Order: sequence, then structure tokens, then C-alpha cells
Amino acid sequence: MQSEADRHLVLAGEPPVRDHGVWATVTAEVGTLHDDHLTRETIERLGAEAVLAVPFVRVIGKRGGRRLVVGMVRLTVAADDSAAVTLLLHNSWSETGGWHQDVVSADQVDDELLASLARPEHVLTGDPRARAVAAAKALAEASRNEVLRLREVRYELERQVADLLAQRRSFALRPVLAQVIELSIALGRARDVACEAHRDGLWIWLWDPETYHHNRKTDNGAPDPKPWGGTYRAALAHCSAMDAQLAEEVERLTSLLNSMSTFAVAQDGEAQQRFNMIAAAAAAGLGLPALILSLYGADAFLPLTNLDHAWRALLPIAVTTLCAVTVVLRRMPGRARPRHYLFAVLLVLSLSAVLLVAGALAPGPTAP
Repeated sequence: MQSEADRHLVLAGEPPVRDHGVWATVTAEVGTLHDDHLTRETIERLGAEAVLAVPFVRVIGKRGGRRLVVGMVRLTVAADDSAAVTLLLHNSWSETGGWHQDVVSADQVDDELLASLARPEHVLTGDPRARAVAAAKALAEASRNEVLRLREVRYELERQVADLLAQRRSFALRPVLAQVIELSIALGRARDVACEAHRDGLWIWLWDPETYHHNRKTDNGAPDPKPWGGTYRAALAHCSAMDAQLAEEVERLTSLLNSMSTFAVAQDGEAQQRFNMIAAAAAAGLGLPALILSLYGADAFLPLTNLDHAWRALLPIAVTTLCAVTVVLRRMPGRARPRHYLFAVLLVLSLSAVLLVAGALAPGPTAP
């Protein structure tokens, strides 16, 4: 799937800085680098002087409706200095309704995503190959900068878990677990593209195998064969640093997921204990009045047709039941809030009202 080509000013900043960036034809495709069988013969046929591929990771939009796009950027510069940028979209995630993987399509290349290509602003000078390498370095730096935004997303999920543990907020744990897993998958995908770009040397081997093999030697102390060799190494360094930072984020998310799994087990245990406490409160609320009535009898007060009979019969029952419910609330896991005590009082009043109505309708003692 491919979108219609259009020309945009990339790497010029927002707003555009004078003499920065380059006008390029921007297109979008859905797939991976393995789906694009680009060869040296294809490059020669297209008249491309240089072709480079760098990671493309962007978090766009406002909080609550953000999108995370993962893919690659293929940058092509021809001999006449004309440039083309192709976004190879691999995966997409949406924050709407909780982080989840979305259907990726070329239609997702909207104004926000195109605007992200303007950062960071960069001066592109020299021959077509030097300009291509400088642009690739800037695009790799932009993707590395997005790791900070991904870290903010992880901080937000950790804050939700902290609020849940401290009982500052109450929500289901399962959706948060799902979001952590989705974000872990997204960061793993982003790490894959960074590793792939670094391993393939940004595709420079297609048109400059000398520079590619020169930088493959880790102990190479020879000078760069090209004047833009330092810029090329900086682009590779951004990919390597992006890989390392994403690996750290994935590790933190894995630790968070393990902690949440342990908390989920503990939460299930607390839920079971809370259910047992509630069942005990219900048993006390129903059993204690029955015990009192069976021990002392209520025939002398029935029917409850006046206030004197009503409070004498119901006050001991209400006080006993309220004490039982209060003890249950104090023993219940977690911190009892004022609304819990208010609910207990309403429960006792409701039980007393039921007994009052039943006592008023009950027949009085029969004469001997």
C-alpha cells in the first residue's frame, strides 16, 4: 500500500529556519524493509546517488489520544540533489481507550506525522551523498529523541499502578496490565528497527561498500575514506544508543509487569478476604437480632405500635449489629474510608426499619 507523493520541507524546524532542511517528495508504504527488494541495479535505474534507511519512531498527538508509529525512513538523494523520503510503516499503536495496537495504513500519514519530519532542524550542504548522510543522521537523532516521550508513557503507567497501590484511585488492574504488555511490544518493535538499521549500516553498503566495511571494523584506527565519515558514524551511534535506551525501557516494563502480577495475586487474596468479611458482617447482621429475639423474646413488645415499644425492642439489636459491622470494617483489608462507615450506618438503619415494619405488622400476644 502506498500513498500519493507530495513535496514537503523536512528537517527545517518548526517554524522553518532559513537555509535549513531540504524539500523532499514524501510517500508512505506499509511493510518492512524485507518487503522492499532494493538492489544496486535498482538504485542505478532510479538515478539515485545515495539511499539510506534509518529508524522511524514517533509519538504524536495529545495525551489521551496519542499515537505511536514504528517503522523505517528510506531517504533517497539523486545526482541532481532532488530528495525523496519514504515512510515504511511497520506498526501503530493508539492510546484511545487504553494503549492498543491499531491497524497500520498509509492513511495515518497526516499533518501531525508529517510535521514530525521537520525536527530537528539541520543544515544540509555538500554533494548529494554528504547531504544524504547528514539528513540520515538528523532523522536517526529524531527517533532517538522520541525515547524520552516513550519514557513519559511508562512513567504514566507506573503512576497509575502507584495510585492503585496507595488506594488513591480505584480501577480494574487488568486493563493496566494489558497496556503495559502493549507498550512492551511497541518498544520491542522500535528496538528491532534500531538494531536492523545499525546492523545493515543504514543501507550504505548498497552504494558505498568501502565506508560500510570500514565502519564494521571495531578496531579500525585508519582515517575515514570519505569526508562525511564522522557524520555517518554519528548516525550509527544514534541507532546504537536508541537500541540501548529502548532495552532499558523494556527491562523496566518487564519488572513493572512482574510486580503487577504479584500485586494481582495479592489483590485476589484481599478480595477473597474482603468477601469473607462481608459474609461475616451479613451473618452478624442477621444472626445477632435473631439470637437476641430468641433469648429474650419479643412478645411483650409486639406489636410495635408505639415509640416506647419500638426503641426498647430495636435499640439493643441496632447497637449490637452496628458494633459487629464496625469490627468487620476495622478488620477488612485496606483502609476504611468515611463512606464505608456511612454505608454501615445506613445498613443498620435499613435493618432496623425492616424489623420495625415487621414488628408493627406482627400480631400481639394472645390472651390465655
